[in-house]
Amino acid sequence: MRLLFKYILCLVIFSFSSFGILYANELEGEYIIEVGKFDIGKLYWNIEILENNYKISIKLKDKGFWTAFYKFKGEYSAGGAIKDEILIPAYYKYAWLTKNKNRRVKIVFDNGSLSKLDMFPVEKETARINFIGITGFVDPLSSFLKILMNKAYSPTIDGRRIYTMVVNKTKQNNNTTTKTILIEDYINIWADHKRNDLKFIKITQTDNKQKFSMPNLLKIKLKGIVFTLNKI
Repeated sequence: MRLLFKYILCLVIFSFSSFGILYANELEGEYIIEVGKFDIGKLYWNIEILENNYKISIKLKDKGFWTAFYKFKGEYSAGGAIKDEILIPAYYKYAWLTKNKNRRVKIVFDNGSLSKLDMFPVEKETARINFIGITGFVDPLSSFLKILMNKAYSPTIDGRRIYTMVVNKTKQNNNTTTKTILIEDYINIWADHKRNDLKFIKITQTDNKQKFSMPNLLKIKLKGIVFTLNKI
């Protein structure tokens, strides 16, 4: 479940239609998270992009009938500089809390390379790859903004795994655009397996040539379950 919400957090960044009009904008959005007909929680998103820097924060929490079976709370954020329309992340962090889990991760970047990774609880396994100093990778939130700068893919690191976000298909219908996103080149940093339960991600947003907008609908298929986020 925690991995699912990481994908959810990354997806909301797919709300922009072009990078050139992002400057000096701040948006907020609220989404209902559903499984079938069950309303299991809410997601709140805030993003601010200025001429030389950007900040992203996302919060999500359980609600309603779902809380009797699974309580969750998460906070995620990222930020960095913008230089020549290129995102240069400075940090990425998240905190995830359930009845049985309390996890926190913070990644620090320095001039395009990962310089520090803090995790709680401390990982006992030996890392399968040398991630300190790795270059060419950005955090999940920054990664989707890169893709929207006319990039078809973006190498990503989230502290537990590395992978590439790829726009596999784009479909236009009337005044909306639906994008299908895949996760490729998946490697688990702390385990030998390369199991990736994410099947596909779809996002639908209203076409708007004058300004960027929040996505209207997101669908995530994880194993045999489809999670839906509806903007309210």
